[in-house]
Amino acid sequence: MSEFNTQARGFVQDDVNAYLVKVFWKMGLGLLVTAAVAALCYFTNAWYYFYSVTGGFGTILLIALQFGVVIGLSSKLTTMKTSTANLLFLAYAAITGFSFSTLLYAYTATSVFGAFAFSAVLFISCAIIGSTTNRDLSKFSTLFMGGLIALVIASIASMFIPALANSLMISYLGVILFLGITAWDMQRIKSMYYNVGGYGQVAENFAIYGAFELYLDFINIFLYVLRIFANSSDRN
Repeated sequence: MSEFNTQARGFVQDDVNAYLVKVFWKMGLGLLVTAAVAALCYFTNAWYYFYSVTGGFGTILLIALQFGVVIGLSSKLTTMKTSTANLLFLAYAAITGFSFSTLLYAYTATSVFGAFAFSAVLFISCAIIGSTTNRDLSKFSTLFMGGLIALVIASIASMFIPALANSLMISYLGVILFLGITAWDMQRIKSMYYNVGGYGQVAENFAIYGAFELYLDFINIFLYVLRIFANSSDRN
């Protein structure tokens, strides 16, 4: 029996499932906030006005705010109030929505909604695999981390190398990598539940953090799938 299954002893499966449902509800709320803010900012041209006032500094500010939320949420997770953790997560979702308001300027509505639907199918499939498999996916953690580093390096290199910028290889690799990370994160969320007993403020905060991790997984899958869809549309 794997280490993961050993950790699960003594826990009622219905309680574990209820906890996972809670995590998905929180993740869904984050996606809803992102979509709502993106739509509002798109129809009001908020990004245009923001950028005309702040210029390039505005983009740096948004990135800094997102990093600040990630650092704050991860470093104080076990001690902060659950309401604060919720607020930080939703703040990140709102900032992402503000940035995503530009997607409909860069891509067609068909590509955006098609990519979202396809990403949802892929994400849910891998989430189910991660929550039901008996294989300990932490064995692949080094591979996932190495893949992330390689993906970041390739993405930066694509800014200076036209052949990489026009290649879909990075997008396909990104989709595959984050699908694997999604399954791994699902297993990690269950492990966090087992470690804290599933109840209390710490368990609630871990549920928020788990939702945040899955939210990031989905967002990355969506962005890479969108690039693939958009490229396919351009070729037709």
